[in-house]
Amino acid sequence: MDRSLFEPTVFSTLATGELLPEIEALGVAVHEFGTGRHVLSPQTVHDLSRAASFLRRERVEVLSCMLGLTTLFGPLVGRAAGVPVVVNNQRNLTHWFHGGAREKVYGYVCRRVVDAVVVNSSAAGDELVSRFGVPRSKVQNVGVGTRLERFNGSAPDEGLRHELGLDGAKVVGIVGKLSPVKGHRHFLESAALVSRARDDVRFLVVGDGPEREKLERRAGELGVADSVRFAGVRENVPEVMGLMDVLVLSSLSEGSPNVVLEGMAAGLPIVATRVGGVPELVRDGETGLLVEPGDAAGMAEAALALLDDPGRADAMGKAGRATALDEYDIARVVERFEGALYDLLVEAGRRPAVDVAGGEA
Repeated sequence: MDRSLFEPTVFSTLATGELLPEIEALGVAVHEFGTGRHVLSPQTVHDLSRAASFLRRERVEVLSCMLGLTTLFGPLVGRAAGVPVVVNNQRNLTHWFHGGAREKVYGYVCRRVVDAVVVNSSAAGDELVSRFGVPRSKVQNVGVGTRLERFNGSAPDEGLRHELGLDGAKVVGIVGKLSPVKGHRHFLESAALVSRARDDVRFLVVGDGPEREKLERRAGELGVADSVRFAGVRENVPEVMGLMDVLVLSSLSEGSPNVVLEGMAAGLPIVATRVGGVPELVRDGETGLLVEPGDAAGMAEAALALLDDPGRADAMGKAGRATALDEYDIARVVERFEGALYDLLVEAGRRPAVDVAGGEA
């Protein structure tokens, strides 16, 4: 962010996580406030009151709330503290709401409490309007982007290929947290179908999470344990992607996933489920192939179509890389985000000065 306009500070429920060192390395202050185990417990009420006092004391002018419960209670704390501009961020579709109090509170907060809801896809904006009744005028779509300079299309790392047991194989990969919404079980089912057609394909699963043990067991049940490599969390994702021939996104719900942009920037053809904002990123038949969520057979058919036609796959990869570099660099998103905050501050009669990002570090 432009430090001549904004002084960013992170206000986090927990000052932990893999992003914390990166944030601190940027010279951005991180302040932690905890909450009690129960939403309406005396401890939680005390902690939220303390958070409001902090916002008043620091004279925060923009509170930007992101992630989970922070988007439910952060805006209320911001208003209690007298923060001039309060915004929520919705980075994906709200698959975690299944009715009940949380959904009602979120809808109320987005309709009545915040000045705007920042989204990264048209699909997320449409859901806010249709499901939660948020006025379209409150939705700010800043798009999606990532640090694309990391994906420079360099030659594959043969040492890494050997380390992962991928020598001499075609590689179909997936990158993401091993959680149910990411649909890895369907990826494994598609892997079993691809393996019946070709015995030279290996399947690389990058990431970790609560589903890992279950997925490893499922790979065995499907008879593909020897073909699937669970690589865990990797810091060198660009190098790992450099070993892939096809990148798959099997999610059941998404907003506008960065991993798709990273795969495109790496020059990979994409096979992805038609969910959320994914069709806004992947041009079906041009930069990749789209299938319905949960359709393992369709996923396998798409992957085989690309593996069996290297020329088509290469053309899609090149088109995807050109699109990513032209349209989805993170600098464009930052400019749009700053512009949205600046306009809101002008409407509030305040000059831009401090932006506090509320969420988990």
